[in-house]
Amino acid sequence: MTADVSTTAQAESLAARILAPRERPLVLISTSHEGELLFDVDLLRAELDGVAHVVTIQTGPASKHLERHLPAMTQVFNGAARSYPIDFHADPDWHRSHLRFPGQADTHDLLNDALAQVGRRTVESAPASGIRRATGIVQGFVAGGDRAIVRLDDGTSVTATADLLPPDIPLMAALVVGEKVSGVLDGLELHPEPLAPDLKAFPDGSRTLALVVKVTDLRATVQLHPRVSAILRRRGVDSGEGPVGDVLHVGDVIRVRVGRGRHGEIALSRSEADPDAPLVPPLPLVRGGAPWLNTDRPNAPAAPAAAEPDTATAPASAPSASAPDYATRADVTAMAREITALRGDLLALTNLVARATGASPAADSELARLRTENEQLRGRLAEERAERATLETRLKDAAQDRRETGRALRDARRAAERSHVDTTEDGIRFEIERTWGNRTAPGERTRWPLREYSLGAGFIQSLTALDEGQLSKAIRTCVDAITGRDREIPARELHRLRSGDGGDNPYVVREDGARCWRSAIEQNAPSARRLHYWELPRGAIELSRVVLHDDVRP
Repeated sequence: MTADVSTTAQAESLAARILAPRERPLVLISTSHEGELLFDVDLLRAELDGVAHVVTIQTGPASKHLERHLPAMTQVFNGAARSYPIDFHADPDWHRSHLRFPGQADTHDLLNDALAQVGRRTVESAPASGIRRATGIVQGFVAGGDRAIVRLDDGTSVTATADLLPPDIPLMAALVVGEKVSGVLDGLELHPEPLAPDLKAFPDGSRTLALVVKVTDLRATVQLHPRVSAILRRRGVDSGEGPVGDVLHVGDVIRVRVGRGRHGEIALSRSEADPDAPLVPPLPLVRGGAPWLNTDRPNAPAAPAAAEPDTATAPASAPSASAPDYATRADVTAMAREITALRGDLLALTNLVARATGASPAADSELARLRTENEQLRGRLAEERAERATLETRLKDAAQDRRETGRALRDARRAAERSHVDTTEDGIRFEIERTWGNRTAPGERTRWPLREYSLGAGFIQSLTALDEGQLSKAIRTCVDAITGRDREIPARELHRLRSGDGGDNPYVVREDGARCWRSAIEQNAPSARRLHYWELPRGAIELSRVVLHDDVRP
């Protein structure tokens, strides 16, 4: 697959798009040095169609030029990718656009980043007169943790919701029972407002708390915030020669030392975390809220390390993703809650056992009973972990089956459609209208309407040499020209046609005042095809010809 952005001019235009206000997130994926795209671009474009822009860039001169036009540490290169939020121009901080590396993250991490940014404008952007904020104390959770009871400062009891929170921050992680929270009050509902992770709160050498979310024999993944993860390798865990799992477990809240790299990047270690050193409070997740971690709250819900899409959202064409033998996301969520409850029971019993040590002989029998119950809980916890791992594996397999089936059906459908293209004037007009309907979301059709257009005398003849794939690309390019969308697509390399090769040659203008434009159908090939079309003075479009790269006749 050829990258959309491969020249310095395109890279400069892309930088302007990234730093301008947008209605959609922009997902940018770079190629490896070998020119390969290591994330599934087709899946991203299919899942985010009408929701986010997906752009690819060639690593090399284009990516280096883009870096020079973006704020520090917000670029991508060598296979990495990131999603820029719609309001990135207002605060172009790299913390707001997570860099995803192939091998450490997958396509669904990138997909979730973009979905979390859809429509996430700050509450401050709404008229101040329409907002009422309130503060209160969290009393507890209801509805399985999806809602919380909050007693406001005026004594009113309301329910708190996660309506303003991104999908990767559960309400149970954002709120702390017995602590304050503020938010937007709508009737008897309080909507806490999310806070972006401010890593400037942790200077080099500081100590704080982190949540363990994944453990293997060689390393552990911990979070300073549900959106800020770091790796602790065995030498930084102080586990000796044994596996990291002997020291750390999923759900543990641990003390870590924060180090800063040359460019300000975060590096964590546990072995250097002095137990007597003062702690920098962990970050709050919502405005006016308490730190999301503390030593008395060891089981704050963790964001999943690699969330799979909900099987309930599978397209209608994909069969068997909901078959009874496949696990559902609800199964995994329920299992996670059981494990959380068991870990809480286990911690409470461990504390009781510790306090009972050294007590009078009369407490010996109670201590023995508690130890026995403790061991039983440890066994149950191990079983629950194994079952949860099995369920997640089955869920991942089901999601992969769904994706592969859906992709095969889409490919078959597209192949069938292309094989029936009628290269007559009526047939081409039908294909243009069908392609416009498929590629333009209902909410965009007033912004990108099919303008008045006509087919030039040589247009149909210029299509006869195209195969099915080339004809499909040419039709899409025609739709972009008719709607005017090609002016916002860097890969189209849109420019006015000149009467000669020199930059000083005059533009081609017809006697009736129509201006000739040249748009790219294909890229990076000597025979790459181009579309020539006329823009008439009244705004109508006349499709002239599909030509090879070196053909510069109108």
